[in-house]
Amino acid sequence: MRAYRHVALVLIALLGAALIIFPLAAGLPKKTQAVDDLTNAFRPAFTPQAIEQSRTDLATMNQMLEQLQAETLPGLAQQAGIPTPSLINLMGTTTPEVGKGLKEIPTIMPRFNKLAGTMDAQAGNFRQADDIPTADAPNTAVTYLYLIPGIVLLVVGAGGLLFSFVGSRAVVSTVCLVIAAVVGLGMVVGTLATDVIGKTKASEKMFTAFRPTFTDAGYKQAHDDLDTLGKMAVGMKTRSIPSMAALLRKPVPQFTAELATQYPKVGKGLAETDRILAKFNALVENIGANIDTFDKADSIPNKDTEVSVMPWLLLGPGAAVFLLAGVALVIQFTGRSSGSTDPNAGAPRQPSGAAV
Repeated sequence: MRAYRHVALVLIALLGAALIIFPLAAGLPKKTQAVDDLTNAFRPAFTPQAIEQSRTDLATMNQMLEQLQAETLPGLAQQAGIPTPSLINLMGTTTPEVGKGLKEIPTIMPRFNKLAGTMDAQAGNFRQADDIPTADAPNTAVTYLYLIPGIVLLVVGAGGLLFSFVGSRAVVSTVCLVIAAVVGLGMVVGTLATDVIGKTKASEKMFTAFRPTFTDAGYKQAHDDLDTLGKMAVGMKTRSIPSMAALLRKPVPQFTAELATQYPKVGKGLAETDRILAKFNALVENIGANIDTFDKADSIPNKDTEVSVMPWLLLGPGAAVFLLAGVALVIQFTGRSSGSTDPNAGAPRQPSGAAV
């Protein structure tokens, strides 16, 4: 009975030490701070309202560009009495940024549609990841979910073992085992009650989806695409539209109004392009500024291990501590109830009146 109690206390102390060493060796303080920095930076973009607005803005851009190429340019070419390719070449000559934009739209827009689609698909996973460990606690608290139980278990394991060896009363080691059992049970119940298992799985899906985006190459491509669209929009408003108005011998305000009436999707897009591109530019620059932060956050617990393993590194030790302490307590109390507490039990009794 006593030997098992000693073994249990040793193992509990070792598990406590492991819970202290693991988060520090894995660099969890810095990595969990990176998670908080990342979620704080992108939380506004992942609200349901922001996702819906992004979906609407992207639809506006897509519809404008589709109508521009399918209807507006052919219609304007017909009014000018020239073939559509000739009009496009003319626009490219007089306004190179417009020609470049028209040429690259078929490859640029699918990339932005993919980015917006990824954000839409991962919004739920982002919000779950943002709730680790709970909605009210920052992700940096994860480190202390290992450190605090680890310190308690190391103290009660080593302390109980020490008092047991120095011949102190067994009640001290019993109290230590009870404390260890409570801590172990708390680790198990807390992990399950906060659904950290589901949240870390959602987090892993989100990181997997965004890894190609949060790279230097991914950022540069998105930045260049936005630059092309932005210059194209400016060129359209400041040079192409006035040139087309002159070609058709119409005042610019009249031509612009007719354009918006005949091609409402183009008119709406031109009116909202500055706001939409500014919004997406802010998002892309935010991505570029957080590449290193994403990389740190994506390395929990390390580069080769998925973050979804983290809850099991609490559940496993918690269950082990609870079982070790629980079995030791059962054996201890079972042994006491089946044996005598009198140290002289079983010794021959002295005859009455005999000298002691």
